[in-house]
Amino acid sequence: MSDPQEEIQKTLDAAGPGVAMFSKSYCPYCMRAKQALVRSGIFPVVMELDEREDGRTIQLVLLQLTGQRTVPSAWLAGKHIGGSDDVVAGVQSGLFKSVPTKQSQEIALQAGLKKCGAEDGLPCLCYSLGS
Repeated sequence: MSDPQEEIQKTLDAAGPGVAMFSKSYCPYCMRAKQALVRSGIFPVVMELDEREDGRTIQLVLLQLTGQRTVPSAWLAGKHIGGSDDVVAGVQSGLFKSVPTKQSQEIALQAGLKKCGAEDGLPCLCYSLGS
């Protein structure tokens, strides 16, 4: 199993100047943050912690790095910006305007973006680094 810090960095590197999100697939706050981004044309690179054997350990390392205990843990251009409320507020305030929407989708596709398969009717795409 890889070092959790390395897995976090891989996700941040995969997102490049875009948005990385550490999430849990069943979390309504994570869904809210993803929806806000996708509806504004930004495709985050997402690591679903509940779908990884090392997800719990990665979440503990995220806590050490950010002081944030909960998911989602959202990052913009490699910098932690917060959770669901911060993402929604950031979309409304223009925080993500520096992320070209077409480029965010291309970055996510290059990182291995795949349809999440959720049956919620959203046009979301999720990326999960292998476990």
